[in-house]
Amino acid sequence: MDTYTMLAMEYLLEKRLDPTSLYSLLFTLFFLCRYTRTVVGIFTFLLYQPKPVREKPKFRADDVTVVVPTTFKSPPELIQCLRSILNCSPAAVLVVTGDNNVDLIKDICGVERFERVVTVLGVPKLNKRKQMIRAVKQVETDIVVFADDDVFWPDRYLDYLLAIFEDDKVGAGGTRQRVRRPSRPNFWNFLGISYLERRVFNNVTTNAIDGSISTLSGRTAAYRTSILKCEEFCHYLENDQWLGRPLNTDDDKCLTRYVYSHGWDIALQFDHRSIIETTLEDNPKYIDQCLRWSRAHFRGNFTVITNENYWRSRKYWWGLYVIYLAQFQTPALLVDGSLCALLYLALTGSPEYQKSAFICLGLWILFTKVVKLIPHFCRYPEDLILLPVSILFGYLHGFINIYALLTLKKTHWGSQQLDKLETARAQNEEVVPLLRSAIAEADSYPDPTPGKEIDDGLRLLLSCPNGAAD
Repeated sequence: MDTYTMLAMEYLLEKRLDPTSLYSLLFTLFFLCRYTRTVVGIFTFLLYQPKPVREKPKFRADDVTVVVPTTFKSPPELIQCLRSILNCSPAAVLVVTGDNNVDLIKDICGVERFERVVTVLGVPKLNKRKQMIRAVKQVETDIVVFADDDVFWPDRYLDYLLAIFEDDKVGAGGTRQRVRRPSRPNFWNFLGISYLERRVFNNVTTNAIDGSISTLSGRTAAYRTSILKCEEFCHYLENDQWLGRPLNTDDDKCLTRYVYSHGWDIALQFDHRSIIETTLEDNPKYIDQCLRWSRAHFRGNFTVITNENYWRSRKYWWGLYVIYLAQFQTPALLVDGSLCALLYLALTGSPEYQKSAFICLGLWILFTKVVKLIPHFCRYPEDLILLPVSILFGYLHGFINIYALLTLKKTHWGSQQLDKLETARAQNEEVVPLLRSAIAEADSYPDPTPGKEIDDGLRLLLSCPNGAAD
Protein backbone atom coordinates (compact mmCIF):
# COMPACT_ATOMS: atom_id res chain seq x y z
CA MET A 1 0.00 0.00 0.00
CA ASP A 2 1.56 3.32 -1.04
CA THR A 3 2.12 6.26 1.24
CA TYR A 4 -0.60 8.42 -0.31
CA THR A 5 -3.26 5.73 0.23
CA MET A 6 -2.21 5.27 3.85
CA LEU A 7 -2.34 9.00 4.46
CA ALA A 8 -5.78 9.20 2.84
CA MET A 9 -7.11 6.36 5.01
CA GLU A 10 -5.68 7.94 8.14
CA TYR A 11 -7.37 11.23 7.19
CA LEU A 12 -10.74 9.56 6.61
CA LEU A 13 -10.44 7.59 9.82
CA GLU A 14 -9.60 10.73 11.73
CA LYS A 15 -12.54 12.60 10.19
CA ARG A 16 -14.85 9.69 10.83
CA LEU A 17 -14.01 9.68 14.51
CA ASP A 18 -14.24 13.43 14.82
CA PRO A 19 -17.30 14.07 17.06
CA THR A 20 -18.11 17.37 15.33
CA SER A 21 -18.26 15.71 11.92
CA LEU A 22 -20.36 12.89 13.32
CA TYR A 23 -22.90 15.29 14.82
CA SER A 24 -22.96 17.29 11.60
CA LEU A 25 -23.74 14.13 9.65
CA LEU A 26 -26.43 13.06 12.12
CA PHE A 27 -28.00 16.52 12.02
CA THR A 28 -28.05 16.52 8.21
CA LEU A 29 -29.56 13.04 7.98
CA PHE A 30 -32.16 13.76 10.66
CA PHE A 31 -33.06 17.08 9.04
CA LEU A 32 -33.46 15.51 5.60
CA CYS A 33 -35.47 12.61 7.00
CA ARG A 34 -37.87 15.00 8.70
CA TYR A 35 -38.23 17.76 6.13
CA THR A 36 -37.77 16.22 2.68
CA ARG A 37 -41.48 15.39 2.68
CA THR A 38 -42.29 19.03 3.50
CA VAL A 39 -40.20 20.49 0.68
CA VAL A 40 -41.43 17.97 -1.88
CA GLY A 41 -44.98 18.44 -0.60
CA ILE A 42 -44.89 22.21 -1.15
CA PHE A 43 -43.92 21.88 -4.79
CA THR A 44 -46.42 19.07 -5.32
CA PHE A 45 -49.21 21.11 -3.75
CA LEU A 46 -48.36 24.02 -6.03
CA LEU A 47 -48.15 22.02 -9.24
CA TYR A 48 -50.91 19.43 -8.76
CA GLN A 49 -53.73 19.89 -11.25
CA PRO A 50 -57.42 19.08 -10.69
CA LYS A 51 -59.23 16.38 -12.63
CA PRO A 52 -61.05 17.97 -15.59
CA VAL A 53 -64.83 17.67 -15.92
CA ARG A 54 -65.63 16.36 -19.37
CA GLU A 55 -68.55 17.49 -21.49
CA LYS A 56 -69.67 13.87 -21.76
CA PRO A 57 -68.57 12.26 -18.49
CA LYS A 58 -68.81 8.56 -17.75
CA PHE A 59 -70.90 9.27 -14.65
CA ARG A 60 -73.38 11.99 -13.81
CA ALA A 61 -75.20 13.00 -10.65
CA ASP A 62 -78.10 10.68 -11.45
CA ASP A 63 -75.66 7.76 -11.28
CA VAL A 64 -75.09 8.47 -7.57
CA THR A 65 -76.76 7.36 -4.37
CA VAL A 66 -75.70 9.32 -1.30
CA VAL A 67 -75.66 7.49 2.05
CA VAL A 68 -75.83 9.62 5.20
CA PRO A 69 -75.29 7.65 8.43
CA THR A 70 -76.44 9.98 11.20
CA THR A 71 -76.63 9.99 14.98
CA PHE A 72 -79.11 12.87 14.66
CA LYS A 73 -77.05 14.79 17.19
CA SER A 74 -77.81 18.13 15.53
CA PRO A 75 -81.11 18.30 13.57
CA PRO A 76 -80.28 21.73 12.05
CA GLU A 77 -76.95 20.44 10.71
CA LEU A 78 -78.64 17.39 9.20
CA ILE A 79 -81.23 19.61 7.50
CA GLN A 80 -78.57 21.89 6.04
CA CYS A 81 -76.49 18.87 5.03
CA LEU A 82 -79.43 17.31 3.15
CA ARG A 83 -80.27 20.60 1.48
CA SER A 84 -76.74 20.94 0.12
CA ILE A 85 -76.68 17.30 -1.04
CA LEU A 86 -80.04 17.51 -2.79
CA ASN A 87 -78.96 20.72 -4.46
CA CYS A 88 -76.46 18.55 -6.37
CA SER A 89 -79.28 16.32 -7.74
CA PRO A 90 -78.23 12.74 -6.85
CA ALA A 91 -80.50 9.90 -7.89
CA ALA A 92 -81.27 8.99 -4.27
CA VAL A 93 -80.32 9.75 -0.69
CA LEU A 94 -80.43 7.11 2.03
CA VAL A 95 -80.41 8.45 5.60
CA VAL A 96 -79.71 5.80 8.23
CA THR A 97 -80.29 6.49 11.91
CA GLY A 98 -81.45 4.79 15.11
CA ASP A 99 -84.91 3.25 14.98
CA ASN A 100 -86.25 5.68 17.59
CA ASN A 101 -85.61 8.72 15.39
CA VAL A 102 -86.68 7.39 11.98
CA ASP A 103 -90.17 8.91 12.13
CA LEU A 104 -88.85 12.28 13.26
CA ILE A 105 -86.39 12.48 10.37
CA LYS A 106 -89.19 11.43 8.01
CA ASP A 107 -91.24 14.34 9.38
CA ILE A 108 -88.34 16.69 8.66
CA CYS A 109 -88.08 15.36 5.12
CA GLY A 110 -91.81 15.85 4.68
CA VAL A 111 -91.70 19.48 5.82
CA GLU A 112 -88.65 20.13 3.65
CA ARG A 113 -90.21 18.20 0.74
CA PHE A 114 -87.29 15.80 0.57
CA GLU A 115 -89.40 12.65 0.70
CA ARG A 116 -89.35 12.05 -3.07
CA VAL A 117 -85.57 11.55 -3.09
CA VAL A 118 -84.71 10.79 0.55
CA THR A 119 -85.37 7.40 2.12
CA VAL A 120 -84.96 7.09 5.89
CA LEU A 121 -83.76 3.75 7.24
CA GLY A 122 -83.30 2.56 10.82
CA VAL A 123 -80.99 0.32 12.82
CA PRO A 124 -81.57 -0.95 16.37
CA LYS A 125 -78.29 0.46 17.72
CA LEU A 126 -76.20 3.31 16.38
CA ASN A 127 -73.12 1.86 14.73
CA LYS A 128 -71.79 3.63 11.68
CA ARG A 129 -70.57 0.42 10.05
CA LYS A 130 -73.94 -1.29 10.45
CA GLN A 131 -75.66 1.86 9.20
CA MET A 132 -73.47 1.87 6.08
CA ILE A 133 -74.10 -1.81 5.39
CA ARG A 134 -77.85 -1.30 5.91
CA ALA A 135 -77.83 1.32 3.16
CA VAL A 136 -75.37 -0.25 0.70
CA LYS A 137 -77.63 -3.25 0.24
CA GLN A 138 -80.29 -0.92 -1.18
CA VAL A 139 -78.06 1.08 -3.53
CA GLU A 140 -78.98 0.62 -7.19
CA THR A 141 -76.71 3.20 -8.83
CA ASP A 142 -73.15 2.75 -10.16
CA ILE A 143 -71.64 5.11 -7.58
CA VAL A 144 -72.28 5.36 -3.85
CA VAL A 145 -71.14 8.40 -1.88
CA PHE A 146 -70.90 8.24 1.90
CA ALA A 147 -71.39 11.61 3.58
CA ASP A 148 -71.35 12.54 7.26
CA ASP A 149 -74.32 14.45 8.61
CA ASP A 150 -72.25 17.56 9.29
CA VAL A 151 -70.85 18.22 5.80
CA PHE A 152 -72.04 20.87 3.38
CA TRP A 153 -71.55 20.57 -0.37
CA PRO A 154 -71.11 23.42 -2.85
CA ASP A 155 -73.12 23.64 -6.07
CA ARG A 156 -72.30 21.05 -8.74
CA TYR A 157 -70.17 19.17 -6.24
CA LEU A 158 -70.94 15.77 -7.72
CA ASP A 159 -69.84 16.88 -11.20
CA TYR A 160 -66.32 17.52 -9.93
CA LEU A 161 -66.21 14.54 -7.59
CA LEU A 162 -67.25 12.11 -10.33
CA ALA A 163 -64.42 13.29 -12.59
CA ILE A 164 -62.06 11.00 -10.67
CA PHE A 165 -63.86 7.97 -12.13
CA GLU A 166 -62.88 8.85 -15.70
CA ASP A 167 -59.89 6.65 -14.89
CA ASP A 168 -61.13 3.07 -14.91
CA LYS A 169 -58.47 2.08 -12.35
CA VAL A 170 -59.92 4.40 -9.72
CA GLY A 171 -62.27 2.65 -7.32
CA ALA A 172 -62.78 5.43 -4.79
CA GLY A 173 -61.94 9.03 -4.06
CA GLY A 174 -62.80 12.30 -2.42
CA THR A 175 -62.14 16.03 -2.52
CA ARG A 176 -60.64 18.80 -0.46
CA GLN A 177 -62.23 19.70 2.88
CA ARG A 178 -62.47 22.77 5.04
CA VAL A 179 -63.80 23.48 8.52
CA ARG A 180 -66.65 25.98 8.55
CA ARG A 181 -65.40 29.21 10.08
CA PRO A 182 -67.76 31.39 12.14
CA SER A 183 -67.45 35.15 12.00
CA ARG A 184 -65.60 35.11 15.32
CA PRO A 185 -63.77 31.80 15.71
CA ASN A 186 -62.55 30.75 19.11
CA PHE A 187 -59.22 28.97 19.43
CA TRP A 188 -60.90 25.52 19.44
CA ASN A 189 -62.47 26.28 16.09
CA PHE A 190 -59.15 27.53 14.77
CA LEU A 191 -57.42 24.35 15.92
CA GLY A 192 -59.96 22.37 13.87
CA ILE A 193 -59.35 24.61 10.88
CA SER A 194 -55.59 24.10 11.21
CA TYR A 195 -55.96 20.34 11.56
CA LEU A 196 -58.00 19.93 8.40
CA GLU A 197 -55.83 22.31 6.35
CA ARG A 198 -52.75 20.25 7.26
CA ARG A 199 -54.54 16.97 6.64
CA VAL A 200 -55.67 18.06 3.17
CA PHE A 201 -52.14 19.18 2.34
CA ASN A 202 -50.67 15.84 3.38
CA ASN A 203 -53.30 13.75 1.59
CA VAL A 204 -53.15 15.72 -1.63
CA THR A 205 -49.36 15.61 -1.85
CA THR A 206 -48.96 11.87 -1.26
CA ASN A 207 -51.88 11.04 -3.55
CA ALA A 208 -50.51 13.27 -6.31
CA ILE A 209 -47.06 11.65 -6.24
CA ASP A 210 -47.83 7.93 -6.14
CA GLY A 211 -51.56 7.55 -5.51
CA SER A 212 -51.17 6.74 -1.82
CA ILE A 213 -53.30 8.19 0.95
CA SER A 214 -53.35 7.55 4.67
CA THR A 215 -57.14 7.62 4.92
CA LEU A 216 -59.88 8.45 2.44
CA SER A 217 -61.88 10.64 4.78
CA GLY A 218 -65.34 9.40 5.58
CA ARG A 219 -66.72 12.95 5.72
CA THR A 220 -67.45 12.53 2.02
CA ALA A 221 -66.09 9.69 -0.10
CA ALA A 222 -67.24 8.12 -3.36
CA TYR A 223 -66.94 4.44 -4.28
CA ARG A 224 -67.85 2.25 -7.21
CA THR A 225 -70.87 0.36 -5.93
CA SER A 226 -69.60 -2.91 -7.42
CA ILE A 227 -66.68 -2.86 -4.95
CA LEU A 228 -68.89 -2.60 -1.89
CA LYS A 229 -72.10 -4.38 -2.79
CA CYS A 230 -71.00 -7.89 -1.95
CA GLU A 231 -71.01 -10.18 1.05
CA GLU A 232 -67.21 -10.08 1.28
CA PHE A 233 -67.21 -6.33 1.88
CA CYS A 234 -70.07 -6.43 4.38
CA HIS A 235 -68.32 -9.14 6.37
CA TYR A 236 -64.99 -7.28 6.15
CA LEU A 237 -66.45 -4.00 7.40
CA GLU A 238 -68.65 -5.46 10.12
CA ASN A 239 -66.01 -7.79 11.55
CA ASP A 240 -63.08 -5.38 11.59
CA GLN A 241 -61.33 -5.71 14.95
CA TRP A 242 -58.35 -4.46 16.92
CA LEU A 243 -56.76 -6.99 19.28
CA GLY A 244 -60.03 -8.89 19.43
CA ARG A 245 -62.14 -5.79 20.10
CA PRO A 246 -64.82 -4.92 17.51
CA LEU A 247 -64.43 -1.47 16.01
CA ASN A 248 -67.22 1.06 15.61
CA THR A 249 -64.80 3.87 14.79
CA ASP A 250 -62.09 3.78 12.07
CA ASP A 251 -64.58 2.90 9.32
CA ASP A 252 -62.88 5.14 6.76
CA LYS A 253 -59.54 3.48 7.53
CA CYS A 254 -61.16 0.10 6.94
CA LEU A 255 -62.67 1.16 3.60
CA THR A 256 -59.37 2.67 2.44
CA ARG A 257 -57.57 -0.56 3.25
CA TYR A 258 -60.24 -2.65 1.50
CA VAL A 259 -60.06 -0.63 -1.74
CA TYR A 260 -56.26 -0.73 -1.95
CA SER A 261 -56.06 -4.41 -1.04
CA HIS A 262 -58.41 -5.26 -3.92
CA GLY A 263 -56.17 -3.59 -6.48
CA TRP A 264 -58.07 -0.33 -6.97
CA ASP A 265 -56.59 3.16 -7.03
CA ILE A 266 -57.83 6.04 -4.87
CA ALA A 267 -57.86 9.56 -6.30
CA LEU A 268 -58.50 13.04 -4.93
CA GLN A 269 -60.20 15.87 -6.82
CA PHE A 270 -58.26 19.07 -6.20
CA ASP A 271 -60.61 21.49 -7.98
CA HIS A 272 -61.32 24.63 -5.95
CA ARG A 273 -65.02 24.29 -6.80
CA SER A 274 -65.29 20.96 -5.00
CA ILE A 275 -64.32 21.95 -1.47
CA ILE A 276 -66.75 20.65 1.14
CA GLU A 277 -67.23 22.30 4.50
CA THR A 278 -67.73 20.57 7.81
CA THR A 279 -67.92 21.31 11.51
CA LEU A 280 -65.71 20.02 14.30
CA GLU A 281 -66.02 20.35 18.05
CA ASP A 282 -65.38 23.98 19.06
CA ASN A 283 -64.93 23.20 22.75
CA PRO A 284 -62.70 20.96 24.90
CA LYS A 285 -64.32 17.88 23.31
CA TYR A 286 -61.98 18.62 20.41
CA ILE A 287 -59.29 16.87 22.48
CA ASP A 288 -61.42 13.73 22.48
CA GLN A 289 -61.70 13.97 18.71
CA CYS A 290 -57.93 14.28 18.41
CA LEU A 291 -57.46 11.20 20.56
CA ARG A 292 -59.91 9.22 18.42
CA TRP A 293 -58.20 10.32 15.21
CA SER A 294 -54.75 9.49 16.59
CA ARG A 295 -55.82 6.05 17.76
CA ALA A 296 -57.44 5.39 14.38
CA HIS A 297 -54.25 6.52 12.65
CA PHE A 298 -52.03 4.12 14.56
CA ARG A 299 -54.50 1.22 14.53
CA GLY A 300 -55.09 1.62 10.80
CA ASN A 301 -51.42 1.84 9.89
CA PHE A 302 -50.42 -1.07 12.12
CA THR A 303 -53.22 -3.18 10.62
CA VAL A 304 -52.01 -2.38 7.10
CA ILE A 305 -48.39 -3.16 8.01
CA THR A 306 -49.43 -6.44 9.63
CA ASN A 307 -52.04 -7.73 7.20
CA GLU A 308 -51.38 -6.11 3.81
CA ASN A 309 -48.45 -5.82 1.43
CA TYR A 310 -49.46 -2.94 -0.89
CA TRP A 311 -48.00 -0.37 1.51
CA ARG A 312 -44.44 -1.53 0.87
CA SER A 313 -44.76 -1.99 -2.89
CA ARG A 314 -42.76 0.04 -5.37
CA LYS A 315 -45.97 1.72 -6.46
CA TYR A 316 -46.48 3.45 -3.11
CA TRP A 317 -42.85 4.26 -2.31
CA TRP A 318 -43.59 7.87 -1.33
CA GLY A 319 -46.50 6.87 0.88
CA LEU A 320 -44.23 4.37 2.62
CA TYR A 321 -41.94 7.23 3.65
CA VAL A 322 -44.56 9.89 4.46
CA ILE A 323 -47.37 7.76 5.93
CA TYR A 324 -45.82 4.70 7.53
CA LEU A 325 -42.29 5.74 8.48
CA ALA A 326 -42.90 9.38 9.34
CA GLN A 327 -45.68 8.47 11.80
CA PHE A 328 -42.99 7.71 14.35
CA GLN A 329 -41.59 11.27 14.23
CA THR A 330 -43.52 12.27 17.32
CA PRO A 331 -43.69 14.14 19.60
CA ALA A 332 -42.55 17.18 17.62
CA LEU A 333 -41.06 18.79 20.71
CA LEU A 334 -38.68 15.86 21.11
CA VAL A 335 -37.82 15.81 17.39
CA ASP A 336 -37.19 19.56 17.14
CA GLY A 337 -35.28 19.45 20.43
CA SER A 338 -33.08 16.68 19.05
CA LEU A 339 -32.35 18.74 15.94
CA CYS A 340 -31.35 21.70 18.09
CA ALA A 341 -29.12 19.51 20.26
CA LEU A 342 -27.39 17.97 17.24
CA LEU A 343 -26.86 21.40 15.70
CA TYR A 344 -25.34 22.69 18.93
CA LEU A 345 -22.97 19.72 19.17
CA ALA A 346 -22.05 20.04 15.49
CA LEU A 347 -21.03 23.67 16.01
CA THR A 348 -19.17 23.38 19.30
CA GLY A 349 -15.95 24.03 17.44
CA SER A 350 -17.39 27.04 15.62
CA PRO A 351 -19.16 29.19 18.23
CA GLU A 352 -19.15 32.21 15.91
CA TYR A 353 -21.70 30.44 13.67
CA GLN A 354 -23.99 29.11 16.39
CA LYS A 355 -26.27 32.12 16.71
CA SER A 356 -26.84 32.44 12.97
CA ALA A 357 -27.37 28.70 12.60
CA PHE A 358 -29.98 28.57 15.37
CA ILE A 359 -31.80 31.58 13.95
CA CYS A 360 -31.96 29.89 10.55
CA LEU A 361 -33.15 26.62 12.07
CA GLY A 362 -35.76 28.42 14.17
CA LEU A 363 -37.08 30.33 11.15
CA TRP A 364 -37.22 27.12 9.14
CA ILE A 365 -39.16 25.29 11.85
CA LEU A 366 -41.55 28.25 12.11
CA PHE A 367 -42.02 28.20 8.32
CA THR A 368 -42.90 24.51 8.37
CA LYS A 369 -45.52 25.19 11.07
CA VAL A 370 -47.11 27.92 8.96
CA VAL A 371 -46.72 26.86 5.33
CA LYS A 372 -49.74 24.51 5.24
CA LEU A 373 -51.95 27.27 6.68
CA ILE A 374 -50.96 30.00 4.22
CA PRO A 375 -54.10 29.56 2.06
CA HIS A 376 -56.28 30.04 5.15
CA PHE A 377 -54.35 33.08 6.37
CA CYS A 378 -54.65 34.68 2.96
CA ARG A 379 -58.41 34.26 3.17
CA TYR A 380 -58.57 35.36 6.81
CA PRO A 381 -55.43 37.34 7.75
CA GLU A 382 -57.05 38.32 11.05
CA ASP A 383 -56.59 34.71 12.20
CA LEU A 384 -52.82 35.22 12.34
CA ILE A 385 -53.31 36.28 15.94
CA LEU A 386 -54.23 32.64 16.69
CA LEU A 387 -51.11 31.19 15.08
CA PRO A 388 -49.21 30.81 18.39
CA VAL A 389 -52.11 28.71 19.70
CA SER A 390 -51.84 26.42 16.68
CA ILE A 391 -48.07 26.02 17.10
CA LEU A 392 -48.29 25.33 20.83
CA PHE A 393 -51.09 22.82 20.31
CA GLY A 394 -49.02 21.17 17.58
CA TYR A 395 -46.35 20.41 20.18
CA LEU A 396 -48.99 19.26 22.66
CA HIS A 397 -50.50 17.03 19.99
CA GLY A 398 -47.29 15.03 19.90
CA PHE A 399 -47.92 13.94 23.47
CA ILE A 400 -51.57 13.27 22.61
CA ASN A 401 -50.21 10.90 19.95
CA ILE A 402 -48.09 9.12 22.56
CA TYR A 403 -51.08 8.77 24.89
CA ALA A 404 -53.20 7.50 21.99
CA LEU A 405 -50.51 4.97 21.12
CA LEU A 406 -50.57 3.67 24.68
CA THR A 407 -54.39 3.44 24.76
CA LEU A 408 -55.20 1.84 21.41
CA LYS A 409 -57.62 -0.57 23.08
CA LYS A 410 -60.04 2.30 23.65
CA THR A 411 -62.30 2.05 20.60
CA HIS A 412 -65.17 4.34 21.67
CA TRP A 413 -66.00 7.60 19.88
CA GLY A 414 -64.97 9.82 22.77
CA SER A 415 -66.75 13.00 21.67
CA GLN A 416 -70.18 11.33 21.32
CA GLN A 417 -72.33 9.30 23.69
CA LEU A 418 -74.15 6.96 21.33
CA ASP A 419 -76.44 5.46 24.00
CA LYS A 420 -78.03 8.84 24.66
CA LEU A 421 -78.30 9.62 20.94
CA GLU A 422 -80.27 6.42 20.35
CA THR A 423 -83.23 7.76 22.35
CA ALA A 424 -85.98 9.67 20.55
CA ARG A 425 -85.16 13.36 20.25
CA ALA A 426 -88.81 14.35 20.61
CA GLN A 427 -92.16 12.72 21.34
CA ASN A 428 -95.78 13.73 20.83
CA GLU A 429 -96.19 17.45 21.57
CA GLU A 430 -92.40 18.00 21.47
CA VAL A 431 -92.16 17.16 17.77
CA VAL A 432 -93.58 20.34 16.26
CA PRO A 433 -91.47 22.75 18.40
CA LEU A 434 -88.33 20.74 17.60
CA LEU A 435 -89.09 20.85 13.86
CA ARG A 436 -89.72 24.59 13.92
CA SER A 437 -86.56 25.27 15.91
CA ALA A 438 -84.38 23.00 13.76
CA ILE A 439 -85.61 24.44 10.47
CA ALA A 440 -85.28 28.02 11.69
CA GLU A 441 -81.69 27.37 12.82
CA ALA A 442 -80.88 25.62 9.55
CA ASP A 443 -82.20 28.65 7.64
CA SER A 444 -79.67 30.82 9.46
CA TYR A 445 -76.72 28.69 8.34
CA PRO A 446 -74.61 30.25 5.60
CA ASP A 447 -74.16 28.46 2.31
CA PRO A 448 -70.81 26.72 1.79
CA THR A 449 -68.09 29.27 1.11
CA PRO A 450 -67.48 29.17 -2.64
CA GLY A 451 -64.03 27.95 -3.55
CA LYS A 452 -61.93 30.39 -5.53
CA GLU A 453 -59.26 29.63 -8.05
CA ILE A 454 -57.04 31.86 -5.97
CA ASP A 455 -57.38 29.33 -3.15
CA ASP A 456 -55.55 26.64 -5.07
CA GLY A 457 -52.39 25.80 -3.21
CA LEU A 458 -49.67 28.10 -2.07
CA ARG A 459 -49.86 30.11 -5.28
CA LEU A 460 -52.44 32.04 -3.28
CA LEU A 461 -49.56 33.70 -1.50
CA LEU A 462 -48.30 35.11 -4.79
CA SER A 463 -51.71 36.51 -5.61
CA CYS A 464 -52.32 38.44 -2.38
CA PRO A 465 -49.21 40.50 -1.63
CA ASN A 466 -51.12 42.56 0.92
CA GLY A 467 -52.12 39.46 2.84
CA ALA A 468 -55.80 39.43 1.87
CA ALA A 469 -57.66 37.59 -0.83
CA ASP A 470 -60.12 39.29 -3.11
